[in-house]
Amino acid sequence: MNRRQLLAAGTGGAAFAWSAGRAPAYAQGRTTRILYWCWSEHARGAQAVYPKFREQNPDIEVEIVNLNPQEIQDKILVAMATGVGAPDVGLIIESRFPSYPATGGLLDVTDHVAPREADFSPRLRNRLQHRGRYFGFPYIQNVAVMFYRQDYFAERGITAPIETWEEWVEAGKRIRDRQRNIYMHQVSPGAVGFGPLIGYLEASGTQLFNEEGRIIRNNRQGAEVLRTYHDIVRKDEIALLVTHNSPEHFVAMRTGRIAALHSGNWGLDRLEREAAADAGKWKVQFWPRWRREGPPAIGTWGGSVLVLPRANRNHAAAVKWASFLSAEKEAQIGLWQNGYGLPTSVAALADPRMREPQAFLGQSMYEASVLGREVNYLNLVRDWPRVQIEMGRQLDAMFQGQKAPEQAWADFEAAMGRQLG
Repeated sequence: MNRRQLLAAGTGGAAFAWSAGRAPAYAQGRTTRILYWCWSEHARGAQAVYPKFREQNPDIEVEIVNLNPQEIQDKILVAMATGVGAPDVGLIIESRFPSYPATGGLLDVTDHVAPREADFSPRLRNRLQHRGRYFGFPYIQNVAVMFYRQDYFAERGITAPIETWEEWVEAGKRIRDRQRNIYMHQVSPGAVGFGPLIGYLEASGTQLFNEEGRIIRNNRQGAEVLRTYHDIVRKDEIALLVTHNSPEHFVAMRTGRIAALHSGNWGLDRLEREAAADAGKWKVQFWPRWRREGPPAIGTWGGSVLVLPRANRNHAAAVKWASFLSAEKEAQIGLWQNGYGLPTSVAALADPRMREPQAFLGQSMYEASVLGREVNYLNLVRDWPRVQIEMGRQLDAMFQGQKAPEQAWADFEAAMGRQLG
């Protein structure tokens, strides 16, 4: 079942029982019932592939609970500490995952993940291990992309895809319309702005921390990227300063105030919901390369990991559900088709269905924004919340004119040196 079929089946609201926190029960007999915590597009993707799982595992029912992503991260930490209240399977934001295994509250899943190492990237092998053991299942990844309004571009004689960042900024100056209050794309301040900033940093090849997790000092390239992040808002004035995924951001999408949307692949889900009337006007392209002479590199916008809290008893059933979502090619393709999470499975990425067009765009998002690009995964932050909060402070001070970007970067480095070494 693809996303369009799933949406059609939900007419009248009956099919979306999961949105209230419960997946439909496919069997009335005595079965093992497990709890899966996830959010938004992931709940939709899980619902779409669930019938296939039930065919393979008629003795297991999965209750799919749709929660706020930040709520999930915190609730799982509390549940691991207290030993009660945890789901059987939880979805963790990949950038926050490194802080979980050290608690001792996650199930060691090495026996289930290690045999299929060849089907996911070496980066994930390092990311999901703690002291040489696996404590999470690969799930999905996301790359930074640019969705754009084809009609706005055509109106100003701009041809996409735009290859370099310099060309993107020049195009933005042509798009910027002060009379109609139209900007090229958005930039986010505060702690929320750290996630989008990672896309800029990784596309430019900038690494924040070394392999030991220590901040890289006197990082001139990092300061250069932060200067660009500042200038497109305050100097060139092509970017709308608005908190990502806020009500104000959604209004900007719906009312045509932005000609482009910087997001992960999952941004298509937001556009379908917030700008449904503009279907066919939006397209997608790869993140522009930082320099023309550089590699065709794109950055990331996070990813997610499946974890199994140790405190629960239904480990066998939980392993089957996590393994299905992680390793089953049909499930990985289904998650892409219905939630736009880029598969971690190499076999799934090679499947021809990845090249099928998305109806809202009228083009293949995978072909237009990912295929043929080098994805940089440089910033595996060991303490994401702390780093995010500190960078958020610096972004706010910078955009409020309290300090120059170079000073903000230097202050960020100093704070990370004090806090993380």
